[in-house]
Amino acid sequence: QYHHVTKEEFKKMNDDGKFLEVAESWGDSYGTSKEEIERIKGDNKIPYIEVDFNGANGLKSIAANFVFLYPPSIEELRRRIANRTEDTEELFKKRIELAIKEVELANNAVLFTNRITNDDLEKAEAQICTLIEALYFQELKEKRGEDYESTAAKAEEDNKKSEAGEKEKEKEKEKEKEKEKS
Repeated sequence: QYHHVTKEEFKKMNDDGKFLEVAESWGDSYGTSKEEIERIKGDNKIPYIEVDFNGANGLKSIAANFVFLYPPSIEELRRRIANRTEDTEELFKKRIELAIKEVELANNAVLFTNRITNDDLEKAEAQICTLIEALYFQELKEKRGEDYESTAAKAEEDNKKSEAGEKEKEKEKEKEKEKEKS
């Protein structure tokens, strides 16, 4: 979520150390607010930060899991950039060059421990959610007021009930078949 501030406010916030990282992109300044991250954590949530390659590099000193979203192809990348901007030809070329450079940097970076190809938005979102669940399973359970043991025990109990219910249904079907035969 973006919080827009004036250039003067941004400069003061940066000078006061209010950001985890800052970056400039296409004439605009961006920063990840320390206060916002703490607010999210205070709400018992796990912060999810969307940044470009340089932003991720600026955040590498914090304990985090970094995911790089790849375009399905360079041709698709070009199409997506062309569709979302009304840039001059020169600026369009610069955006493409930067995007290709970021893909190359990500290919060689150990920072990104997880990589997802965004060839289908819904599929990519599902993969990100699955990844977050896998990476933060225990933390998510604790935030929901559950611990792993009780969650596992409940899942096992639910599974047994489900199996017992299926066996009961099978027995009922057998009884009905027997009645039909007689």
